[in-house]
Amino acid sequence: MKYLKVPSIIFFSLALIWACTSEQEPLPGTIDCSTTLNIAFSNQVDANCGQSDGSFTIDVTGGSGNYTFQLAGGSAQTSSLFQNLAAGTYSITVTDTDLGCNIQVNAEVRNQDGVNATSSVTPSDCNNPDGTIQIVATDGVTPYEYKLDDGSFQADPNFASLAPGEYTVTVRDASGCEVEVRSEIASTVLFAEIRTLVQANCATSGCHDGSQAPDFRVDANITGQAGRIRARTSARTMPPQGSGSLSDEQIANIICWVNDGAQGN
Repeated sequence: MKYLKVPSIIFFSLALIWACTSEQEPLPGTIDCSTTLNIAFSNQVDANCGQSDGSFTIDVTGGSGNYTFQLAGGSAQTSSLFQNLAAGTYSITVTDTDLGCNIQVNAEVRNQDGVNATSSVTPSDCNNPDGTIQIVATDGVTPYEYKLDDGSFQADPNFASLAPGEYTVTVRDASGCEVEVRSEIASTVLFAEIRTLVQANCATSGCHDGSQAPDFRVDANITGQAGRIRARTSARTMPPQGSGSLSDEQIANIICWVNDGAQGN
């Protein structure tokens, strides 16, 4: 009977290793482009109302010197010049191809002879949408009208009960001139909450506790593996069976944190 204990121990050890093998990932770089790259804008040209004749150039210093630039919805390019743009705000991803990191910045093309606008936002709870967008319009011909995404125009410049995400508000003046304002509502989830979830459920004995990479006791490894953590927890393959479980609300908070940029705040 004593010999039966050895296979049992071996089986248990193999089962424990198998439970975490699917979670092992090579540790990515932890360079933060937001502190490595310096971004400025030059050669900004306003657009005529209703025309796509505005432009701007992105000036980058720092990093490796090898960059690509991608306008939201467009393709990556090596040129930092963007032209043939209508009035509005634009989101551009700047990538340092050698360092393997990127940063997202916003640029504005103003209306030369019509309405212009800016926005301010408040964050939202992930599970109970309560974010807001407030628009301030100037120039052009009053009164102004405001439309959120594909909705209808309204006189009220305020939008409420919004979930975390990206939104576009179209502002129209009395002459029919329009400008688009893009805004992003962040979530109220803090990294401290995500750290607690990950460490309590994933940095367990034999699994991301230092016995195998990545070590989720280290904050930089959690932020560096954010995309993988979101994918695994959403698919409910992490934490492994028997090591803990996450509620739908906790998974939603992880998704919100990653969508916000997985900051280690």
